[in-house]
Parts: sequence; structure tokens; C-alpha cells
Amino acid sequence: MRVKQLIGEFLGTCILSYIGCSAVALAVLFDIFPSIVPIALIWGAGVTLAIYATKNYSSAHLNPAVSFGFFINNEINLKELLSYWIAQLIGGFVAGLGVYLCFIKKIENFELSNNIFPNDISGAYTASIFGEFFPNPGYIDVVPNLSELSACGYECVGTFILMTSIFWFSKINKMRKFSPSLIGLTVALLIIWIAPFTQCGINPARDFGPRLVAYFFHWGSGAFPNGQMSFLTVYIFSPILGAWLSALLFKKLFQKPD
Repeated sequence: MRVKQLIGEFLGTCILSYIGCSAVALAVLFDIFPSIVPIALIWGAGVTLAIYATKNYSSAHLNPAVSFGFFINNEINLKELLSYWIAQLIGGFVAGLGVYLCFIKKIENFELSNNIFPNDISGAYTASIFGEFFPNPGYIDVVPNLSELSACGYECVGTFILMTSIFWFSKINKMRKFSPSLIGLTVALLIIWIAPFTQCGINPARDFGPRLVAYFFHWGSGAFPNGQMSFLTVYIFSPILGAWLSALLFKKLFQKPD
């Protein structure tokens, strides 16, 4: 494993997280988007750009769940998996820090104007710029309640679809050269479907890295959903489970027996 692979995973995760979290910041603070569709397309474009920018340096997983899927599929070893996870988490954290530095003054003014207190339940509205919450604070009138189990289901199924798409696009020769754009489009479509419920994490590094920034720099305990450990089950364990199930299915259906 080369250092440039880790740099690629770090940079790619940083790029997609910064672009996507900035889009969420614009939506939360300025309400400039008419629907979730433009936000989803920005996220998808960020994913595509990140893959194109780093695919010559690393495998461009840019997502711990995706790396785990390739590990289950025997395409990377345990040492590579753990190293990728660390690089991806650092990339998410640095992206979150960049978003924080760009928007903190606007965030503070917004909170002051709207009686939002960052370290209590009301702080979820601005903390959602960084880490995800369920139900989505921006859709609370549409989805007022969502159980932890239901949130886990959305994140697991969403990551299963993403991982299966990545396997499919990367293995079929006719699709391979278009795979960055197709993966970005898949992410955008998943966001349109899932984000009103859980904000559509489907990437533990994109969630946990920026969430740590929120925790340490402004929101404290307000950076976590009610039941502070639920972020682990919903936004970390569930995407990992979805990728694992996808990898098992792919091995069963498409890999030739030894």
C-alpha cells in the first residue's frame, strides 16, 4: 500500500464532504434551494468530482462502507481497510473544519435570529450542516417522527444500493469509464429519496468527521441526535451492514467458485 493511496482517500473524502456540507449550509442558512433536488445534485457532482480527482491515486472508495464492501469482496486486505478508514475520517474532519470556518459567523447570526441554542435540541437545525439527524430537522413538518430502527433501515438499504451500483459500474467494461458520473448520479437519487428521513448519510466518514468538528467547536452534545449513541447505529453501523450485504450478494451471484 502506497502513501499516495491514503492521500487520495483523504483528498477525495475531503472534496465530496466539503462540497456537500457547503450545499447543506446554503440550504439551512439562506434557504436558496426550491427543493431537495438541487442539494442532491450538488452532492452527486461532489462525489463525481472527488472520484475523478483521486482515481489515479487510490481506488477512490471515499467511504468507509464502500471500503468495507471491497474488503468483504477480497479486493483489499485488513491493513488497507483500516488505513483507508483513517484517511477517510481525517478527510471528513478537515472538510467539516473548512465548512465551519467558512460559515461560522453566518451560523451564529442565524442562531441568534432564530432563538437556536447550539447545545440543546434546537441546535440540531444548524448542526445538521455537519452530521446527520433523524428525522431530518429541515423536514420535521413532513416527517415529524422516525424511529431509530426505521432510520437504520433507510441507511442500510441506501448503502446497499450504492455499494451494489459501485460493484456493477466498476465491473462492467462498457460502464467503467462512466462510473464516476454514474456513482454520483446514484448518490443524488438516493439523497432525493432518503434525505427527508435521515439526511441520507450512507457514508460514515462524511457523517462522523464533520460531526466531530461540530462537537468540538460549537455544538457540544447538540452535535448528536437524541440518544447520543444512535448516530453509531444509524450512520455508522447501518451503512457498514448495507455494504456487507451487498458484497455477500455480489460474491454469491457473480464470482466464480474456486
